[in-house]
Amino acid sequence: MRKTVLRVLIGGLAPLAPALLAPTAGASELEAVLAKGVSTYKTFCSHCHGIDMVNAGTGSYDLRRFPLDQRARFESSVMDGRGDMPAWGDILLPDELESLWVYVATRGGRDPYPDAEEAGAAPPPGAPKPEDSAAAAAGPPDLELVDEGRLTVCLARNGGALSGWRHEGGSGFDYRVAEATADGMGLDLAVQWFESEPEEESDPVRETYALLAKGLCDLVPAVPLYEGALGPPPAENAAPPRWDGMPTRDWVEFVPLEPVAATRPYMRAEIGIVTGPGVERAIEGPEDLAGLDLGVQQGTLSGAIALAEAPQATVDASVTFNPGPDFLWKLEGGAFDAALVDVAAFDFHRRQNPVSLLTLHDWRHPLGFNIAMAGLERNPNLVAAADAALADLAAAGALAALAEAEKIHYAAPREPWMQRRLTRRDLRRAP
Repeated sequence: MRKTVLRVLIGGLAPLAPALLAPTAGASELEAVLAKGVSTYKTFCSHCHGIDMVNAGTGSYDLRRFPLDQRARFESSVMDGRGDMPAWGDILLPDELESLWVYVATRGGRDPYPDAEEAGAAPPPGAPKPEDSAAAAAGPPDLELVDEGRLTVCLARNGGALSGWRHEGGSGFDYRVAEATADGMGLDLAVQWFESEPEEESDPVRETYALLAKGLCDLVPAVPLYEGALGPPPAENAAPPRWDGMPTRDWVEFVPLEPVAATRPYMRAEIGIVTGPGVERAIEGPEDLAGLDLGVQQGTLSGAIALAEAPQATVDASVTFNPGPDFLWKLEGGAFDAALVDVAAFDFHRRQNPVSLLTLHDWRHPLGFNIAMAGLERNPNLVAAADAALADLAAAGALAALAEAEKIHYAAPREPWMQRRLTRRDLRRAP
């Protein structure tokens, strides 16, 4: 899904610099394309990326630094969106997209249009299209793969309902999605299993960056789309988590991190309310927890929401526990009456205990995270190919079907794809 945007045209064009344009496709044609680019940029881009692309690069990307040999990455970002940037694929016409590229590639008309070598052999505006060329006949672009002919995916062997190691193959929703994605890309699937660190001080974001930078896999699923989880690395170096085949259990290597990009999301992680065996009342929101013993997982988002949303008297009498799979077993045993939990954690508990008497109610907190696959930003063809495969799966309803087969509660992604950094106000949104 793409956001519908009202187009508000802004008049006026900045002075052009036609003498700087390369004459490859005809200076007059390039001038016309650049003029359209100036207008298109003002309408859709200048409010975030700055007038005439003058931008400090802190709040949004400084387009003056955009690599001239990555036109495909530019077009993908514009059409499909990136981070907080909306997708313009339903808005921009093909000639408007081309004019934007010319505007950016010439730094707003200040520089010559890049030659073929500098621009990655991309033809300039007005040049013959390559559909019938030998390059087009060669098929899809080459993918930089860790293992030629196979899509290697890093999955947590202790990933609960989402992923788990088996003697042959694996289990869980993420494992099934990885299988289907590889099949959609025409590749065999290989899994690099690793152990997700449960310690509170562990950092899943750095784990993702380190797994990819180490070259252990091509893609990492289960990546939440929120500010700070993608793009430039969060640190210069990080150590990957323990993985199968690691030289020794105590061997640690810090690797230099690289920028990371993500596919479209394939599911949404949500928080719901679970009650124990003795609770028979209907629960339509945290306000209905009044009079119940509330259990809270310390240091978790679900725990913070519980403390923010439940009635004050219930919060004052709540009991705090360490997070982990034992939490719902304590609820099963009657240590407390109700809790807010990640829906995936409930699904994993139910898999461990098929005769569970716990009840997951229909209410969901509006704060959730879309989940995607991550790959190295310098490998855009691979990320784009996985993105296309996921789009086909979503369009066919296959993602929901895979979730049903794995007996988990599936929630489709919702816009905006990227969750901004959270504030205390977000914890108290009305349902």
